[in-house]
Amino acid sequence: VLECYVLMGSVDFLLRIVTPDIEAYERFFFEKLSLVPGIQEVNSTVALSEIKSTTSLPVLRS
Repeated sequence: VLECYVLMGSVDFLLRIVTPDIEAYERFFFEKLSLVPGIQEVNSTVALSEIKSTTSLPVLRS
């Protein structure tokens, strides 16, 4: 799990996770995530490719 956010709206949490393959994601889902108390529903989206990824922010100068 790289990131976890609490959201407003119809979804309560957003997790950003990275696994080496779909089989590893399935293991994570069934062996860990689905066992967390209170989880009623999980919706997953799989990224096909990365367009841009950075942790740096632009520095604004006045």
